[in-house]
Amino acid sequence: MFKKSKLLLFTSATFAIGCLNILIYWRSKDTLHDAILIFAECARNSGRTAAALNLFIIALLIIWRLNKIDTSATKTLLFQLSLFMFAINHVIHFYFVSKNFEIHNWSVGIIDNLHGFITYLLILIAPVIALFYISLNHLLYAFFILHIINVTYFIGISFYGRIKPIDPAYMHQIGILIMFASILLMLTEIFRNWSKEFKQE
Repeated sequence: MFKKSKLLLFTSATFAIGCLNILIYWRSKDTLHDAILIFAECARNSGRTAAALNLFIIALLIIWRLNKIDTSATKTLLFQLSLFMFAINHVIHFYFVSKNFEIHNWSVGIIDNLHGFITYLLILIAPVIALFYISLNHLLYAFFILHIINVTYFIGISFYGRIKPIDPAYMHQIGILIMFASILLMLTEIFRNWSKEFKQE
């Protein structure tokens, strides 16, 4: 499963995501003079990184289709690597969020946010599944599609939460529209593919 070259690639990806989030932290620390705001800003920007990575994964599924990714070693590797980078970024994002909650003395119980907790676990599990079971059966195919839709939903509602009467947050509104359009396009491609396979049978 892991050749030296593949291990080096995944290690480099981890390093790259780590460096990006360090830059996010230092930029927030350098531009914000109120320590209370630093981790909130870090969480927002690492969340935006997650949104970009998620859109890239959706783009892969639109261009290649999920059920065709395992026909090419390059496609398989890029899909696995994208899920892995998204998971690593989310671990760091969770750290920023938890520090922000700690500073503000906020608390969120698992039961109160069970959907979010399960989603976070699935974000960590998804790259492991992709590494071990890239030859997709119908169950895994459905899992990845629903997982991507669910993750996009969570990113979308976090963007929506930034929209206020005093701050329209137009970039977040555009981001929501792009994510919604991407999901629709992905589902359209899936339906078209299924229709072709049904006609061939």
